[in-house]
Formats: sequence, C-alpha cells, structure tokens
Amino acid sequence: MKKHKICLILRNNPGWKGGSEYIKNILFSFSYLRAHDRKKVELHLINFDNSIDTINFHKYCDYLHSYSDLKSSILRKFFHMKKFLKLKEFIFSLIIIYKQKINFVFPFPNFLSLIGVNSALWIPDFQHHHFGKFFSNKEVRYRNKKFKKILQSTNNIVLSSKDCKKDLRKFYGFFNKRIYVLNFRAFLNKKWLKKNPDFIIEKYNLPEKFFLISNQFWRHKNHLLVFKALHYLKCEKNIYPNIVFTGKLFNRDEKFANLIIENIYKYKINDQIFLLDVIPKENQFLLMRKCIAIIQPSLFEGWSTIVEECRSIGKKVILSDLKVHKEQNYCHSIFFKRNSFKDLAKKIYQSLDHLEPGPDLIMEDLFAKENKVLMREFAEQFIELSVLN
Repeated sequence: MKKHKICLILRNNPGWKGGSEYIKNILFSFSYLRAHDRKKVELHLINFDNSIDTINFHKYCDYLHSYSDLKSSILRKFFHMKKFLKLKEFIFSLIIIYKQKINFVFPFPNFLSLIGVNSALWIPDFQHHHFGKFFSNKEVRYRNKKFKKILQSTNNIVLSSKDCKKDLRKFYGFFNKRIYVLNFRAFLNKKWLKKNPDFIIEKYNLPEKFFLISNQFWRHKNHLLVFKALHYLKCEKNIYPNIVFTGKLFNRDEKFANLIIENIYKYKINDQIFLLDVIPKENQFLLMRKCIAIIQPSLFEGWSTIVEECRSIGKKVILSDLKVHKEQNYCHSIFFKRNSFKDLAKKIYQSLDHLEPGPDLIMEDLFAKENKVLMREFAEQFIELSVLN
C-alpha cells in the first residue's frame, strides 16, 4: 500500500510559543488515529527548534529530520551558521521534501505544486487590524506585507476559526483560495494526569486556593483589567483572591512589563499576586489541575490554546466574551464583559464561593475521554485537507 506522506515543519519563535505548540498538537493528534488509518499515512517532522527536546517525538512521527542528520560536515557547518536563517530552513526543507518524496508539507508556500507536492500555510489571527495601537507602525506594515505574501504564495490557507475567516475576507478581500477552518485541539499528556499535583503548591510557595492565568504579558492579554478587579474586590467586598501568573514578564515591551509591576503596587495587591515567569509545561499543567479555575481575560484570540487545555480536563474557565471564545463552545466557560473589571470581579467572587481547588479526578477522566475523540477528529480533518488538490 502506497502511503500518503505528510511533512510538518517545526520552527523556533522564542517570543511566541503558540506557533510551535500548534505544530506539536498536530503531530500528537496522529497518535489518536485508528490503527488502520494511521498505517495509511507516513508522517515526517522537520525540526528547526533547538530549544525543544525531541527525544520523545520519535514515537509520534515516522521520520524526524534536523541538521544533525546531514552526513557532510561542510553542509552541517553551513546550516549551523547564524546568517541567512530563513533561507537555510527553506533549502533544508526542499532537500527533505525531494529526498523523501513528500506529498503534503505544512506550513509551506505553494511553490511545489507543479511537481505534485501540495502545501498549505497557517494564519493564526489578524490581531493587528483590531488592536493596531498595540503594535508599532513598522510591525503593522510588516504583518500586512507578510500576510499578503502568504496569500500570493499559496492556494491553501488554514485558519483556526470562523471568526478568523471573516477577518480574512474583511481585511484582504475575497481571494480565489481554498480556505480551511481547522479548530486545533490540545494534546493531553496522560502521565501528567497520574501525578498528584499537591506538591506544586510547596514547590512555588503558593496558597491552597488560587486562580491561574497562563498568558504571555502582552497588552492584548488584558492583565491590567484583572488587577482592577482584584482592587475592586478588596475595597468593596473585603475579599482577597489569589492569582498565579505564568508567562514571560519582560518580553519586547519593557514599558508594559514595568506598567504591570507599577499597577500591582499601586493597587496594593502584591500579596495576592504570584508571578512565576516561564515554567515547564508539566508544572503549568499541574497548576491548572490544582487551581480553582483558569482566568482567560484576553481582548483578542485566534483560537485559545488555554481554553482547549481546560477542555481536555474539564476545568472551569472564566472567559472574556470574545466571539471566538464563544465559538469554541466549551461547556465549562464562565463569560464576563471583556472591558468590565466589575463584571470580572463578580465572576471571580462567584467562583470563589462555589468552586474548590482541584484536582477533580472524575471530571478529568470524563473529559480525557472526550479529548481523545476530539484529537482523533483533529487528525482526520488535517489529513483530509492534505489530500485535497
């Protein structure tokens, strides 16, 4: 039986982990396929992200490719040079695609269709059109140029939501392209489910009851509204909820990082705030299991990874009322008005009153079974788009 050969490309973007998580979730989803369906597909992974430990990736893909595979020492030296990074990645990808006789590569421009290699490119969102004030003029121009180039260089565009599809047509007009809406799902590591998360409290010196926010400290993630809600609860209700934050505080926007710290002390909520910075994914997941609920206050999302991770274990999440959050249609969502700190404060107060710290083992088991079905459907949908010409 001739197998359909799919190649995924994993790149490194230190400032945005969402891109690599997206590719990894596609990779992991193939392990949920039924045995006879998995045998029909040969899965390749090209890895350019040296920060990722790929030891366990071999059990999820049939072939794993990186610069270290090159037999020629001259070629290895060339590809390890710091210059011309994107060009080298492109050349190396072409070598693998040609050598392995790949049928479909993702994400990749539509340059090889004439020789029978299909491809598609992914656009995560169009945030700069909605919140241009959070970007420099230079970055807005760069993003517009980048997206126009994507639309010109491929016939197959993958988006994560219907909301994103509306934006594509609104801001870039209707293109004669194949547009696929592929709702990604979150891989659930069963080993992490078997661990008792109680030790995580001691490890990070946390209180027993806390909410969790796992976002990078970017302006559109709406952290400042959370601080206002805490201040309101303290002054008006004499209630002091604890919130744990993961994510890199000092990114490119140092002014905003300083503003975060200033607001914490301005509102005198520093005893309620726990900033853990970037922590291992396993520890973040254990915090998710242990917390009262997740808070996702974002002003903009393409498709929220956090919501999908909550769905994988049935965790309650307090969500801003974005259209895309509602499109995700997670049954344990508690929505608040995205610009109202009082409404957020109300939802936090209600959750404090009704919810207890985790883990809820019965709920986790129930939603883990549902996640298995969703991940299989995700893989099947990806394979389906990969065979369409």
